[in-house]
Amino acid sequence: MQKTLLSAILMIFLFSGQAWSAEDEEEKEEEVKTESVYISLGSPLVLNLSSKRSRNTYLQLTADVLVKDSDSEELIKAHIPAMRHQLIVLLSEQPARDMKSPSKREEIRKIAAIKIQQLVSDLSGNKDVSDILFSSFLVQ
Repeated sequence: MQKTLLSAILMIFLFSGQAWSAEDEEEKEEEVKTESVYISLGSPLVLNLSSKRSRNTYLQLTADVLVKDSDSEELIKAHIPAMRHQLIVLLSEQPARDMKSPSKREEIRKIAAIKIQQLVSDLSGNKDVSDILFSSFLVQ
């Protein structure tokens, strides 16, 4: 009888401990989970590209930033004008011939992502910008 009672009490402690640790793990997962969000940088940017030809070459670009934590969305949105400016400065320095090469465009996109991350970090201390995506890209 005592063995049965002792076994029952032991089982209750074991199962309640597992249930408690499972609840703790769920709470930890909720804390760790963050929802990523894309933020549009607004209307398309239109700018001249650097060219040695007498004819001007234009770039029309629409960009979005990927933010790791949706809680930072409003903070990041406050710096959209600075991010647009950073893109204009970076892209207008690029030779027109480079913008026609997909591999070179990807390289420039990666450079833009680093510059935007640094800009937002400098302005707000926030490090949630994880990438920049070009959602439209037209060279003419």
